[in-house]
Amino acid sequence: MSTRLGIIGGYLGSGKTTLVNLLLAGALPGRNAVVVNDFGSVNIDADLIASAHGDTIELTNGCICCQLSDDVARTMTTLAARTDLDNVLCEVSGVGDPGELASWGSYPGFAPGPVLVCADATDVVRLLRDQYVGDTVHRQLAAADVVLLTKTDLAIAAEIGAALDACSAAAPQARLLEQDRCHPERTAARAFAVGAPPESEPAWNASQKPDLHADAHASSTLSVSDPVEVEDVARALKDQSSRLVRAKGTLRGFDDCWHELQLAAGRVEVQPRAANRPAPANPGLVLIASGSDPIGSLEAAATVLAGVLGASCPALRS
Repeated sequence: MSTRLGIIGGYLGSGKTTLVNLLLAGALPGRNAVVVNDFGSVNIDADLIASAHGDTIELTNGCICCQLSDDVARTMTTLAARTDLDNVLCEVSGVGDPGELASWGSYPGFAPGPVLVCADATDVVRLLRDQYVGDTVHRQLAAADVVLLTKTDLAIAAEIGAALDACSAAAPQARLLEQDRCHPERTAARAFAVGAPPESEPAWNASQKPDLHADAHASSTLSVSDPVEVEDVARALKDQSSRLVRAKGTLRGFDDCWHELQLAAGRVEVQPRAANRPAPANPGLVLIASGSDPIGSLEAAATVLAGVLGASCPALRS
């Protein structure tokens, strides 16, 4: 029996991580594997992790998580050859095109599942109109079999209606699902249950790889091992939200506890890292900027944040 291959895409901060965790926590039954760009971007819930070694995390429910290395073909062919998996989930970069990985659904050993694209109900309308990243968001939605409208608990009715209209226009071929505010795991299960239309299945092409970075984006990492005042960092992130489209990382506070910080759609969230999780291998913050001068915006934001963190400004990556 072939392993069902599902692709999860969506712009930076759209809720892909939350969806992956919901699916792995039980919304998707069976033995599953998730393929990600790196473990830091997925932030798998602590109570799911049993052990980690090499490029693989073993999960308590029998699932596995592995890294998507530069050699995409090697990762995918290895998973296609396994006979003990029911589903494989591939999480595409927040600026990548999920349609490019979908072609693996016709590779021997895989059966095509849905291309599932997350869209932030509070931000997708603005993103689609953005002159710098709008093309990226349009391309992601155009590849979708299913569009999952996320963060509906943070949106008012008018925002949700406008977001549904915008997604319907950008992805007329896709099924639109609105995330259940009270039971998001039910929506996750429904979203993955949708099959890819047979007529839209692409021919497999091993040379295709996900586009990890669009020209309108630049990123850098601020590495920080010493304790910091986490509230000051959160305020600085909020102040730089006009320059940054995304930030994510783990920092140690003066209380000697680890904290996870995220910036998405102009909102900053801080939560304590579960005590049973090991200390992160690379503490710090990943920053991503976009626009007409993403490197300039990133340099300005990184300079401010480096001052708060006591870190040196790193080389930038476009």
